[in-house]
Amino acid sequence: MPRQVDHDQRRAELAEALWRLASTRGIEAVSLREVAAEAGVSMGRVQHYFASKDDMLAFALELANERAGARIRARLAGDPGPERILREVLTEMLGLNAESRQFLLLGIAFLNRAITSEAIATRMSDGDAELRGFLASLVAAAVGERRGVDPEREARILIQLAAGLGVEVALGQTDPDEAVATVDYYLRRLLG
Repeated sequence: MPRQVDHDQRRAELAEALWRLASTRGIEAVSLREVAAEAGVSMGRVQHYFASKDDMLAFALELANERAGARIRARLAGDPGPERILREVLTEMLGLNAESRQFLLLGIAFLNRAITSEAIATRMSDGDAELRGFLASLVAAAVGERRGVDPEREARILIQLAAGLGVEVALGQTDPDEAVATVDYYLRRLLG
């Protein structure tokens, strides 16, 4: 009887190989051939799952976002309030553990690719808009009708705060504990 192939698992393994390459050598080092070598599979297997580099990049970006969401959900046991969800999302963006650090480095690499690839730029823009909308809804739920708080602008500020701190942590310019303390400081000021 032929062995059952888990196509989703194989695509994920290729995406993980892409992540390793992109986070250590940049997006330009990523090719179908390099991913095949990194994954220890044939070029034909990579081509079976992905027609082009951009197809592979798009899948890898979506899977990375899904996994980040899964890590956040795993830390949010019970019925967390909007304040706790906000904190978990923002600290995930700081790259404090191996998985989230790789995701952060991958995001930086994708920014470079987005400059020359409209498809990647669109995917990243769509993802950013979705994250902004989600954070804005959390801010609105946490602060209620308090005057002077614009949830959309606060969401944009929160994303930039966490993204900037994440880069500083990755470059060794900011201690991870200090980055978390800065996020907590801003959240306390925002949420009262």
